[in-house]
Amino acid sequence: MRVLIISLDRTLLGIDYSGDALERHQEYAEQAGKLDIIVFSKSKSFKKKKISPELTVYSTNSTSKINYIFNAYNIAKNIYWPDKFDLIVCQDPFLTGLTGWLIKKRFKVPLLIHFHGDFWENKYWLCERWFNPVFLFLGKFLVKGADGIRVVSSIIKDKLIEDGVDKKKIRVIPTPVDLERFENFDEEKVNKFRKKHDPDRKVIINVGRHDPSKDYKTLYKAISLVYEDYKKLAFWQIGNKDYLPEKIKGDQNLILTSIGKIKQEELVNYYHASDIYVSSSCHESFGKVLIEAMACGLPVIATETTGSKEIIRDGVNGYLVPIEDSEALAKKILFLLNNPDKAEEIGQAGRKMVKGKFNHEKIIKEIIKFWNDLT
Repeated sequence: MRVLIISLDRTLLGIDYSGDALERHQEYAEQAGKLDIIVFSKSKSFKKKKISPELTVYSTNSTSKINYIFNAYNIAKNIYWPDKFDLIVCQDPFLTGLTGWLIKKRFKVPLLIHFHGDFWENKYWLCERWFNPVFLFLGKFLVKGADGIRVVSSIIKDKLIEDGVDKKKIRVIPTPVDLERFENFDEEKVNKFRKKHDPDRKVIINVGRHDPSKDYKTLYKAISLVYEDYKKLAFWQIGNKDYLPEKIKGDQNLILTSIGKIKQEELVNYYHASDIYVSSSCHESFGKVLIEAMACGLPVIATETTGSKEIIRDGVNGYLVPIEDSEALAKKILFLLNNPDKAEEIGQAGRKMVKGKFNHEKIIKEIIKFWNDLT
């Protein structure tokens, strides 16, 4: 089977080395047979790269975002022969989806559209950018022409069905997470991280890119509220370097660490050196970082997004709080800080849950099976 993927993920080009996307797609390629990936990018330096005998990555090398669709379509047209595509997979139901739809129309190839975001009638997402309502309109058109739709949450599946999408098209398959990678850590580095400040301090960690969906305003306010009552505190921000607000920076005794994007091998050590993972997002479709943190045994507190509700059973393997409620978030953080036995219990329950529910190999097989079923 030869599969064409249209993607937005520049880590596949080697431009950004954080995350595990390239490794995952190598696994897809090995099991599928042959995988070609076209990545929307304005990079001029990237050339066609054969990652393995089964996997080849192309960049659109576009002069502007306006040209992404045209450039990706031309690449697909040029590489279609002699081995025809059996399936087109698109990362979202917007620009990559439109590109896939055009290729489908040209070559009569089945189209699979992914939903890696919670944007279907989501009020928070719709208000983030002026063009998001236009994108939603486009998405509603494109899903009608898709042969398959992969969502990462049953809640998103329900939204689509309520909006008239044929439920037979939809499968719920989460993003694969290599849990073993997060169980193993470098003890020497973990101890080194902890020794950067008073080892009696509790460390709160958050991992995420700089994006409006992460609602860092609520997170930072919650951290400030916690610090008013709990002074032996450290806050680590990973993936969002130099974005800490002055209000938090002004608390001289609050230890702050802000780090940009790092490799997963290093991220694992930061997880294991921490005490609590906190997420303040206003919308998430899945919550891969929640699973990573749980795999490391961390107790997790998250806002009630679609993704977090799919993963967390409130009070059992983590805690859920209302979106944009910094006081509720602070209250749960303080509860775990003051109740270490409960924090340990919640952390272990989370670790047990992800091992049973998010098996890496099983999810990879489900993805490949969906591909085969569509072809």
